[in-house]
Amino acid sequence: MLFLSAAVILLLIKNIILMRENADADLFYESTYLRAVEDLSQATENITNTLSKELCAGTSQMQTKLSAKLLSDAATAKASLSQLPVSELSLANTNKFLSQVGNYAVYLSEKSADGEQISQEEYDNLKLLYEYSAKLSDNMWTIEQMLSAGRISPQEVVLSLQQADISNSDVPSVTDGFLEFEEGFENYPTLIYDGPFSDHLMNKMPKLLKGLDEISEGGAKAVAARSLGVTVDALKRLSDEEGNMPSYYFSTDNASVCITKRGGLIAYMLKSRNPSVSNISAKDAISKADKYLDRLDIDDMAVTYYETLGNVCTINYAYVQDNVTIYSDLIKVKVALDNGEILGFDARGFISSHHERELSSPKLTKAQAGRSVSEHLGIESVRLCVIPLKDTTEGYCYEFKCKSSDGRQVLVYIDCMTGKEHEILMLYESEGGVLAM
Repeated sequence: MLFLSAAVILLLIKNIILMRENADADLFYESTYLRAVEDLSQATENITNTLSKELCAGTSQMQTKLSAKLLSDAATAKASLSQLPVSELSLANTNKFLSQVGNYAVYLSEKSADGEQISQEEYDNLKLLYEYSAKLSDNMWTIEQMLSAGRISPQEVVLSLQQADISNSDVPSVTDGFLEFEEGFENYPTLIYDGPFSDHLMNKMPKLLKGLDEISEGGAKAVAARSLGVTVDALKRLSDEEGNMPSYYFSTDNASVCITKRGGLIAYMLKSRNPSVSNISAKDAISKADKYLDRLDIDDMAVTYYETLGNVCTINYAYVQDNVTIYSDLIKVKVALDNGEILGFDARGFISSHHERELSSPKLTKAQAGRSVSEHLGIESVRLCVIPLKDTTEGYCYEFKCKSSDGRQVLVYIDCMTGKEHEILMLYESEGGVLAM
């Protein structure tokens, strides 16, 4: 693949530099290039994820939103690529792809906004872009992981370089005449790993703390001890956390916990232990997390998504009001898979956003809202929810769980009042977790 060749040449050049420079320069170059490879890997993954959503978009508004993301993702990739010492390598096809992908999406969104139907050929072109992007992303992450782990030796670099074929490329020829991207990029994060959306914008004033009384250090220490399952004497107070959520900060030999000064709420807790094995299942971990929330007297929370990584299961809970899932009010619990110990708890998203909403009856029926879902998706289930929007407001939506023609699971969020398509997420289910991104 083209990018495998580029990355291998990058490694060769880096190796030459390492032999010529002193130790400090070695670290500088290695850090610079590793960061560029990582940024490029993330950007290509972002492009793949955004393209997968573009294939499922059912309205021109959503297509416009996603095409703007693609422009940003592609600009980030080009900027990262420019930081790598591969100027002498012919990357015409790669640059062509990065230049076309966003502009082609914009072209389709503008056509849809004008009331024109997107043809099957144009939709197939978009699928080709997605498939190429997925290959590109996989190759880049493979190289990044090999670099980070130090698994590539100079001898392997030379061998890979000799065997590489940089002329072989499967990039689709979508159309001629699209303008090159303007130079520069905007650092716009688009991937969301641990819930239906991001962890919210933490710079807003926490809604749950409004009107609550200040708590003393002694009262806060008692709450902290309860969260860790230790005695008060085991805790020592460190420097407080300030900002929009002022908190007492306590620690033990292997754990830390923050308690809000208003209300005495657990903002977060973290234990510094890395389990080496997995003895319990994700289902068992969720049961442990449920019991932990019960011990803290936290009610009306439902499991939404969870992920297993490094022998730790991270479970995401969302608040439920009147059978409506409030994704904005998020709590995370980390459980060790060797013995079920609670290793982490994070309620900052919940504290920032939680309040009782006025949830009126939807103006649109499920069937009416479903008309905004792409014809390329089959609807499997529907439920009401509240989601955080990027402008810090919220959307009252139907969550349509769908399946694409190639079997992928997709979540589509349609405003139950207006029919606007607010968001699309890809749903990934496995034994180790359920994630939306």
